[in-house]
Amino acid sequence: MRTTNRAARGGPLAALLFLVVLLMASWSLTARESVGVYQTIDWGEVQRGVRGEPERANLMLYLEGLGPDGGYPIDCVLIIDVSATADLANAKTFAFDLIKQFSPQDRIGLVSYSTSARLEIPLEGGRTQLKTAIGDLTTGGKSALGLAMQMARRELLQAGREDALLVEILLSDGQSNVGIEPGIEGEIAADAGIRIISIGIGNLINRSLLAGFAADTGGLFFPRPVTDALSEIRDHLETEIAAKKLRIEKRFPAGIRLVTASPSATRDETRADGTTSAVWQMAELLIGQELTIRMELEALREGAWTMDADSLVSYIDFRGVEGSIEIPTANWPPMALFEYAPEGPTTADTVQFIDRSTDANDAGEIVSWLWNFGDGTVSRQQNPEHRFVEEGTYEVRLAVTDDQGASSVAYEAEIYVGNTPPSASFSTRGTGTEAERQRDITMADQPRVGVKILLDASSSYDFDDSIVKYEWDFDGDGVVDKVTTSPEVSYTFDTPGEHRVVLTVVDSKGGRASEEKTVDVIPTVMTKRTLETGLPDSWTLPGGVVKVTLTLSLNTEVNGLAVTETVPAGWTFTEVANDGATVRKNGQVIEWLFLERFATGGVNSKREIRYTLTAPDSVTEMVQATIRGTLGSSSPRITQTIGGGDRVTVTPILPVQVVISRWVVEPGESDIAAAGLDPFLGETIGFDQIQYAVSLWLSGAEVPYTGGATIGLATMQDLIAYWLTESSVHDPLP
Repeated sequence: MRTTNRAARGGPLAALLFLVVLLMASWSLTARESVGVYQTIDWGEVQRGVRGEPERANLMLYLEGLGPDGGYPIDCVLIIDVSATADLANAKTFAFDLIKQFSPQDRIGLVSYSTSARLEIPLEGGRTQLKTAIGDLTTGGKSALGLAMQMARRELLQAGREDALLVEILLSDGQSNVGIEPGIEGEIAADAGIRIISIGIGNLINRSLLAGFAADTGGLFFPRPVTDALSEIRDHLETEIAAKKLRIEKRFPAGIRLVTASPSATRDETRADGTTSAVWQMAELLIGQELTIRMELEALREGAWTMDADSLVSYIDFRGVEGSIEIPTANWPPMALFEYAPEGPTTADTVQFIDRSTDANDAGEIVSWLWNFGDGTVSRQQNPEHRFVEEGTYEVRLAVTDDQGASSVAYEAEIYVGNTPPSASFSTRGTGTEAERQRDITMADQPRVGVKILLDASSSYDFDDSIVKYEWDFDGDGVVDKVTTSPEVSYTFDTPGEHRVVLTVVDSKGGRASEEKTVDVIPTVMTKRTLETGLPDSWTLPGGVVKVTLTLSLNTEVNGLAVTETVPAGWTFTEVANDGATVRKNGQVIEWLFLERFATGGVNSKREIRYTLTAPDSVTEMVQATIRGTLGSSSPRITQTIGGGDRVTVTPILPVQVVISRWVVEPGESDIAAAGLDPFLGETIGFDQIQYAVSLWLSGAEVPYTGGATIGLATMQDLIAYWLTESSVHDPLP
């Protein structure tokens, strides 16, 4: 929190002792708040005389038009003649068209009259009710025009809004033959601030009476319901004039002389008693419009500043009613002071301003605050929050006003607002339009090896400036690989897996921000090698056959494909299926070549190569063999290793339970020598195999492929348990 120590303008505090009467700001409002007025005295330019008191002062008189934003709403009562002689059809048609001219903020009531008057719809009624009531009107009876206008006037004065224009719209022929006389209604309405708009409806129009209503109240008269009347009525009622015919009279006591005034007074005279009167006149004052009268005053004698004289602003308000405001006298002015936080704000910070002003009067209280933030914006809150949208130094001013209308000299503080660094963000997406990416997986959003991908940083932004440069580090090594002024950049990853990409954005003031993301790049072609030996842990016997399957799944369009497998030395390769490839064998290296374009869907999106490898017969101890394979294409340019199973263990010795589970006993044969081992037979023991095991247990013969092992009682128990529970011999017994 920081407080500055400099006031904007102002002389020593002692000089203000002479301000007992003429002082500073306070609004004085009519009941409808049409005009605001206050005055301030500026001692900043005071020239001091030999008497030790101010000789001259600058008096500022301020007027402002007060009213709702966007102009005044309208409270209107329609008066429709439904007597026997009325032209009700034309009245209804015109009324419906007229209603369309009003805005939703306006309110419309309805009074109908014949022999008597009736309030059909009050001002608070809705438009649907209003239209229904108009549509349901029927004619009959005499004409009580005076009663109807009296009823409409009372509804407007009792239910009308304080800040609304009050209007009676009379759809009538002006005839009246029952009830009170209507002639006086124009004068009464004018005194109450009600405008009357008269539209002649019917064949025998009392023009004099209807036109008189309009003339008395500043309204309009139309002898018949012509189309142009609708727009004229709308234009007539749309006003932003808060007051008209303003007369500002400023009176100065004896001993104070008006030196100059801007604008110049229309009249300036000094009376015999030594008092001075200056008068200004103004045709109109709009809502929100401010009028400032600057006066330089001179004290002709000591003690003159302790006196003042009555001053007055008179006018006609927005309803046409005369009003006046006394220009308030002044009291001791308060002292403005404030703090703010944070101390070094940026354009992204919301600065909190804390009012520390004080009022010197014993029972005084500060009631209003006027902040000028130096960037064209103001606030009237006591402790406002404000964000400065551009970097720079701002002179923030606070002037306060107390409960008696006195305003302080403005207090100033220079605040430097720094640049807010930009925000970095990016995403990956495929090339082409959204529709193209949906149709063609080569343009898909998932990055693939060898396929161009777009890195899009358009979601990056700068709070108070613009981004001028994008720095890309595609491999996260801290070195910028590419610099662009556009938020989009294309890049091709040449290896699958996770890649660390770093984006740094720079704004025009040098502010920087970075974002790091891990981009997951999938292979262009998904490859998998599957090995089937029939035995656990990819074991096979000497001379055993291993079934090998290569599955190729394409993620993008590929133009031609080459597959290479390097098989272990001494193993026998046998082709089973090539799925359309041309095959060449070169020693231990087997090559498959696909002479075609692979698409991303249908039959060309997947290929399967199958072959077998036969282990050497001469293996006498456990040996591990490895298979290596690669896949490649020049369009897109890719080279990748085939994944999946790649190791086979050749072992001459197997566990007893594995041999028994895979032993084939020929039908009708009981001779052990006629049997054989089938590695792919299965993992459970069947009836024939348990019988074979029993024969080995009884005979004490060695179990083939076990290195001379025999079946004892404990082993036989295990084999019987595997058989009866149908459990895999590779799993623990249940």
